[in-house]
Amino acid sequence: MRQAGRPSTPLRRGLGADPATLDPQLAEDNAAIAVAADLYEGMTTEAADGSITPGAARAWSISDGGLTYLFSLRPGLRWSNGDPLTAEHFVAGLRFALAPGSVAPSAGLLEAIESVDAIDPLTVRIRLSRPMPYLPALLALPVAAPIHPRAASLQPRPGNGAYRLVRRVPGERIELERNPHYRGAANVAIDRVVYLVITDLATELNLYRAGDLDLTSEVPNTQLESLRREHPAELRLAPYLSTYAYEVNLARLPDAGARRSLAMAVDRERITRQVTGAGERPAFGWVPDGIPGYAPARFDWQELPYPEAATRARELWQTARAAGKAPTKIKLCTDASANHHRTAVALADLWRTVLGVETEIVELEWNVYLDTRHNPGDCDLVRLGWSADFVDPEAFVAVFESGNPQNTLGYSSAAYDDLLAKSRTETDNAKRMALLARAEQQLLSDVPVIPVFFRASKRLVKPYVAGYQANPLGHVASRDLRLNSR
Repeated sequence: MRQAGRPSTPLRRGLGADPATLDPQLAEDNAAIAVAADLYEGMTTEAADGSITPGAARAWSISDGGLTYLFSLRPGLRWSNGDPLTAEHFVAGLRFALAPGSVAPSAGLLEAIESVDAIDPLTVRIRLSRPMPYLPALLALPVAAPIHPRAASLQPRPGNGAYRLVRRVPGERIELERNPHYRGAANVAIDRVVYLVITDLATELNLYRAGDLDLTSEVPNTQLESLRREHPAELRLAPYLSTYAYEVNLARLPDAGARRSLAMAVDRERITRQVTGAGERPAFGWVPDGIPGYAPARFDWQELPYPEAATRARELWQTARAAGKAPTKIKLCTDASANHHRTAVALADLWRTVLGVETEIVELEWNVYLDTRHNPGDCDLVRLGWSADFVDPEAFVAVFESGNPQNTLGYSSAAYDDLLAKSRTETDNAKRMALLARAEQQLLSDVPVIPVFFRASKRLVKPYVAGYQANPLGHVASRDLRLNSR
């Protein structure tokens, strides 16, 4: 259903992996979240600059000391198949995520929701067990998307976002078209979007150079210098709230001294300068800089010159080895990618040189990697890339809470959980931030995760793609883009 004057050519986007699901409540990986942002809209939504604005809800009010929210939906909302969209459908989405035994990976983010109900067809009421000032940001996430009452029987499943699904070829492509029933359809400039599933970054780059791709998911680190020369205006590099790390399998590396040694032996300055080179920043903590009001915790050895840190790491490893608490060989498991491979090789080289330990690098197909995060087997370390769902330290710190679905490799700390619990009842924001920083410091002391660098988005964007802008969360919704003449 193309409006006069709209370009009929599709926006061709690289998608670094095949989404594990198109169900928004079950979306977990970056590929699934990216597509879900086109197919669904929450009561709130994320603007191009990352700010939270009204979405399906035109407004909301807060009462009862921050414990009750009323969301007023826009009148006339419809699903992508034309069916009326009501408050009950948003309630259904939240109740699905909050149900006992929920399999929604992001359900933990909503744990403070005590009840959710539809007062009338246009009003959703949410009651909280504690104030949660970032609730509007959470409701922009896929986990808070509405559920059509016949979602299980309709194919394709209706959405309420700017686009609707036309066709999916697993492992190859996902085709979308503008949703004529979307509440802001008149402002959606691109009629069609084609996501190409390309796991090999070199292949993605070749397609871009050949003119078969308009926007890449990433670029190979090895090509950054040549791309700076060849396409300076098309290479878009920007830091965002994301940490590149390796989670530790505590069942195989239970000794904190050995884990600390592995973390200290990482020359982060060298890796960000020689291996990544896109503006990534060395990560001496779990939470990136850049969250307003938050002073992040950092390893207590951050200020040590690297040679001194390496010497101390060697001593710690030797002590652990003498006590039989450190292995002679470790297995590092990661999803297959040229960029991940380069980083893994650099880490293996550092651990061999500094600690004398050999590292077996195992590269996994995407779906196998996702399963490995939950079932690590004999992997000692599993790559963990964590990007903020919303702009608050809770988006990072909650990951390692006991029982969090994303806390998959065995970390549990009563002290950590207690600090998180206290932060959630603290109404003074400065004190809340201080409690979260103390929790982060506890995490760094226990070393269940080895942060390597804070990430930067690195994409190629054709000159005729207008509207692209970097934001703190690294997201790019197709509805915010426009295609000029190619």
